Amino acid sequence: MRADDLAGTGLVTRQRWAVPLWLGVLAAVAAFAWHRLVRLAGMAARCWRGSAPAAVLLAAYAWHGLVAALVVILAGIAAATIWRAADPVSFAWHVRQRAWGAVRWHGVYRRRWVPAMEGVGLSRVTRDKVLFVPRVQAVHSTRVVDVLDVRLLHGHTPEEVASAAEGLRHVYEAHRCKVTETRPGHVRVTFYARDPLTAIVPPIPPAPTSRLSGSAGADLHALPVGRSEDGTLYRLRQHGRHVLIAGASGAGKASVLWSQVAALAPLVRIGAVVLHGIDPKRMELVFAPELFTRLTTGTPADAADHLEDLVLVMVERQDRMCGKLREHTATSDDPAVVLIVDELASLTAYCTDRDAKKRIEAALSLLLSQGRAVGVYVVAALQDPRKDVVTFRDLFTTRIALRTTEAAHVNMILGDGALDRGAHCHRIPDTLPGVGYVLVEGAAEPVRVRFSYLTDGDIRALAVTCRPGAPDPHAPALPAVEAAVEPAADPAAEPAAARGLAPVVNLSTVELPRGVS
Repeated sequence: MRADDLAGTGLVTRQRWAVPLWLGVLAAVAAFAWHRLVRLAGMAARCWRGSAPAAVLLAAYAWHGLVAALVVILAGIAAATIWRAADPVSFAWHVRQRAWGAVRWHGVYRRRWVPAMEGVGLSRVTRDKVLFVPRVQAVHSTRVVDVLDVRLLHGHTPEEVASAAEGLRHVYEAHRCKVTETRPGHVRVTFYARDPLTAIVPPIPPAPTSRLSGSAGADLHALPVGRSEDGTLYRLRQHGRHVLIAGASGAGKASVLWSQVAALAPLVRIGAVVLHGIDPKRMELVFAPELFTRLTTGTPADAADHLEDLVLVMVERQDRMCGKLREHTATSDDPAVVLIVDELASLTAYCTDRDAKKRIEAALSLLLSQGRAVGVYVVAALQDPRKDVVTFRDLFTTRIALRTTEAAHVNMILGDGALDRGAHCHRIPDTLPGVGYVLVEGAAEPVRVRFSYLTDGDIRALAVTCRPGAPDPHAPALPAVEAAVEPAADPAAEPAAARGLAPVVNLSTVELPRGVS
């Protein structure tokens, strides 16, 4: 008979070990302490930016006393000062914004994060009744925005989080909430605490000529044109880009055009950029003809001639660069050509001259499809973004959508899915002209921007100070040289300037740019 069978008869009994109470309590306390210690070590590893300096400070104090700790603190302050001076952007992202983000996370987001995830349906409950929510890995904050880097749960997609953005916005009472995918399994949730675009953006002062490299290559990669939704200066790339501007009447297309012209004006002055303009409406570009090498305001046939001449310039550059260069660099000797067209639809869909219309469409298609590589760029503005109005709409690599009359126009301008990604152009109020969404080729999400507003006086001053060949207003003034002037015998024969009068200009002798009457 086996021992197990005998155990039931009472002949054999199992021996049981009796654990003392104090030993059980000690084991429970040790397990609890070990669990807390592991969690504390994991938290220190995740927050290494703060735990590592604290560990160094404590080690210096333990080994060498208070003096060593003070030396470590002063060394850290000196290193931070040097870092901030050498790379302020990196310092702001890794230090200042992370520190303020920690304050915002513990003060605003952490307490309501789990209920918020449950409320918008982004939580998961296992069979063991354990609740899991997406994990926040980092928080960066400024005065305007809070950026949360979130690790998704298994089975979640960025589209699910994006669909819950409106619910999260109301949970945290934010102005706007945007969700973008950073890498597989990770998204970036951006909360805008307030809207910095409600105020008019003043003209951005042009850079001094001394900071431009007109001979070595002009910088067309980052033109300051306005302010983005996060409160920072927005820079638009013109190099290798064609720009399409679309919006309803009164949406602020003129602000976009003149902000780009103002950003290009210093390069125009030193000859690194040549501006061409076509203004069928004769109300915008003609206000500063001095900035344009050629400005056409006549009939559609005149516009067709202008465009065909630019095609010849493009072909000449192609012949010159063939087999030698693959990308054009704007210099004073070989400037970039920027064509600005206001009211593009009047040259295409609304043009009654069929022959001129065909010539315009053929020339524009060639410029848009082949001009970028040789430094010939097109900037066009229109109101109606439909495909039958602009058949070559897809050839524009940068698109700017201002206020629209219909929600369907958003996808027409920015591409399919832009409306679902937060580009609500139809919700922009009439009181915010110049506010729109910019979508650059290759970017996943549109950026909300307000472009700078230039008054008539600003435009005229820009035309005077930044016309081609004008002196740099930031250059130091030359010392005045006194010249001997023989007094005139007759006061009436003195020059008008010598008598403090304004000189009389004979308008019939003033040579305007070609195409301007």
